[in-house]
Amino acid sequence: MAPTVSIVVPVYKAEAYLPACLESILAQTFTDWECILVDDGSPDGCGAICDEAARRDGRFRVVHLQNGGVSRARNTGMEAARGEYCVFADADDRIHPRLLELALAEQRRHPRSLIGWSFTSDPAAWEGLELPADPPVTRYGRWELLGFFADRVLFNSVSNKLFRLDVIREKGLCFDVSMRSSEDYDFFNQVWKAYFSACPDGEIRLLDLPLYYYNQANADSITHTTGAAHSRDFSAYCREQLELYAQTQAVFGPFEQYPARDVLSVTNATLNSIAFGLCNIPHPHREIRRLWQLPEMREISRWHRRHRAHNAYLFFLRLRWAGGVRWWFRVRETRPALFATVYHLGYRNILKP
Repeated sequence: MAPTVSIVVPVYKAEAYLPACLESILAQTFTDWECILVDDGSPDGCGAICDEAARRDGRFRVVHLQNGGVSRARNTGMEAARGEYCVFADADDRIHPRLLELALAEQRRHPRSLIGWSFTSDPAAWEGLELPADPPVTRYGRWELLGFFADRVLFNSVSNKLFRLDVIREKGLCFDVSMRSSEDYDFFNQVWKAYFSACPDGEIRLLDLPLYYYNQANADSITHTTGAAHSRDFSAYCREQLELYAQTQAVFGPFEQYPARDVLSVTNATLNSIAFGLCNIPHPHREIRRLWQLPEMREISRWHRRHRAHNAYLFFLRLRWAGGVRWWFRVRETRPALFATVYHLGYRNILKP
């Protein structure tokens, strides 16, 4: 009999963390699950740990591959999945014992909704998490979804959502193994567009509880190593951020129809990402000149002028002054209180109650 949920775990260089991940899956209060462990050619002892887990509990299934990256590993896991729903987890992370229980309960109450949850990388917040009797939920309908997208962490991650496998298979959705970065964004973009096409009156319902622990300690994990390799070409990365901005507007329509607060979140996410990229380029002043040749960069600048919104990154970008961008990025890291103060001063006309 097919299980209700398939948990797909790509595994690579996570030997020190994988046992805790598997224990968190075994601790689920909802027990009708299978877990597909995709060993992506890990050179450490992960393969043996996966095989031992499958020997001890038949709900674990193992697929051994030659190393091909996180996207191929996830696609392989989805192809092998037999459940009605699919959940993704990374081998160095952990999920709360009640994650499946709460997500499926919310899905059954709202069968036309996409269900997600929050996560944390704070060990203290994770260990001290107490679940209320009635978990808080934030709803995002079709016209509120821009606000959800603006929080790129919640939107991009595939580890905090419950996916229906019949939709994925019917629409032929998968992770693009050719993408240099943002494969999570691309996959979920496919999912929610397919969903809202079928259910225009539907919504995304986010359980406002950190039910997923994102472990940032393992720099060798499949996700981290893939991201690091992809991020070496930071010039391309900067331009990709403007492409994502253009794709967002193509999907959502003209931004002027949305509250300025939501659009501000999108433009800020783009500018913050560009600043990060410029801080990792040997000659960022050359890239700044290239960026201003792109219409999306000029459009973002015009939007901020029109709404009297003053982004400090954009100020230095307009001057084509890479040193200023780098300086402000360091301020954000070293003096976050000052950064936050300037942020709110620059957007006081938009962010006021």
